[in-house]
Amino acid sequence: MRPDARSYMVHPAEYEDQPISRTYQYRKVMKPMLERKRRARINRCLDELKELMVTALQAEGENVSKLEKADILEMTVRHLHKLRRQHSLGLSPESAYADRFRAGFTHCAAEVSQYLATNMQTPPGAEPAIDPSSGVKLLQHLG
Repeated sequence: MRPDARSYMVHPAEYEDQPISRTYQYRKVMKPMLERKRRARINRCLDELKELMVTALQAEGENVSKLEKADILEMTVRHLHKLRRQHSLGLSPESAYADRFRAGFTHCAAEVSQYLATNMQTPPGAEPAIDPSSGVKLLQHLG
């Protein structure tokens, strides 16, 4: 080693006496704290995704057991791809809800019609359980 280079070397005893810069102190304290907060945010979002995905998949009849973070992300991506395909095929949830509503309404109207037909027929001389004009109005209203 050159003699002049030695004068620039910091000996361990001298190193302890030197003040630590504020930037170094800040980085030493803040970096781990910021990393913990970042990880906490990620974990919170993953927990929320897991809850949403488990609910969605159980509604579709799938069984979901313990999930790792990678499983949650993969399931979410698959589910989003599935939703995109359905939307591109015109199977948006709004149209599916409207179709189910129409089917339910039609089924209900058929049940009402059957009930009225059964209860408006009475033996001769007996009064009907339901006023025939009300039954006719109800059926006209239901279409």
